[in-house]
Amino acid sequence: MPINQLMRQAGNVMSDNLSEKSYRPGPWYRSLFSIYTVFTLAFSVFLIREACSRGGDLTDGFVIVTLIYITCVIFMSTAGVWAFLTYSRWVRLILSEQTITKMEGDKEHVIAFNKISHLNWLSISDEMIVESPADTFRIDLDDFKRTDQRDIIAFLRNAVPLEKQEKWEPFSEVRRRSIDPDAPLTNWERLVTVVYLIATGLAVVMWWSESGMGNLMMAAIFLFAAIRSYRGT
Repeated sequence: MPINQLMRQAGNVMSDNLSEKSYRPGPWYRSLFSIYTVFTLAFSVFLIREACSRGGDLTDGFVIVTLIYITCVIFMSTAGVWAFLTYSRWVRLILSEQTITKMEGDKEHVIAFNKISHLNWLSISDEMIVESPADTFRIDLDDFKRTDQRDIIAFLRNAVPLEKQEKWEPFSEVRRRSIDPDAPLTNWERLVTVVYLIATGLAVVMWWSESGMGNLMMAAIFLFAAIRSYRGT
């Protein structure tokens, strides 16, 4: 993306509040977890119905497996919701005109922009490493919403001197749709997304015909990969 466009975006980031802008985690996979939870709860209802049709005898193997499954689903869903809520309150990123701050619970990392020695853009892990002589911390872009990702990238790209930034070129190629959400998919990204969706459909069909939980897990993995490919992340 041209540097002047990034500068305009960076200006827009700070226009709402000239002193600072705060970002809290809102990862995209939270929606995927919600879908998973709804699916597992629906499957639990199906299992309960089947168990009741068998008389609900607690000595029946199917009924026992159903109870164990439902218990695990409730535990995992509750734990997942608790983890998301805790993390969203625990982590906060604050960008101001003078400093960049990352808060992790009671721990606070503060680095003044004129003290930054390196800003390393990592295209593989979707992270940025901010370094100064006194402190270092990471910013995981996948923790934030797409619009927040764009604002964070634009602001840091403009605020940190270019000579202190490393690996921007490969990062901007890999994360181009985080930088510019309106950028169209490349032919390769379309092809990969279609392949993953086909694989997801095949895994669902195999699960439906064979009732193997392994196939269901594979379907979830392929669906996750398809979403990642479509998002360009």
